[in-house]
Amino acid sequence: MAGKHVLVIDDDRDVREALRLILEPRGYELTLCATGPEGRDAAAGRPPDVILLDIMLSTVSEGFHVAYDFRRDQRLGQVPIIMISSIGETMGMDFAKELGSEYLPADTFLSKPLQAATVIAAIEKVLARGGKQSDESV
Repeated sequence: MAGKHVLVIDDDRDVREALRLILEPRGYELTLCATGPEGRDAAAGRPPDVILLDIMLSTVSEGFHVAYDFRRDQRLGQVPIIMISSIGETMGMDFAKELGSEYLPADTFLSKPLQAATVIAAIEKVLARGGKQSDESV
């Protein structure tokens, strides 16, 4: 699946850099954004093949709102979204049950800290599905 465009939206510079180090050597083209508005603008300018989106950006739920916006957008509505966060473990929440719902309009959820193999597997899985939403988390 190399050569695909991945949009990363995460306010943690270390996470963005780690994802760059994981994905670029495998041939993925990345756009790295630190904020929801920056990510929305980047996606509008060049729609990605997959989106890695942190839940907690400037607020604890901003990632949800960004995902809702993407799902309502005609050009971006079918782009696979992989939500990433440490909030599930921290708050004792099981996001897997909510995947693909109005509450969590994402294809997959990954808990931080991220593991390289898990990130790669999740991206390959959603790209292979062609953006069809799932009820699984990796």
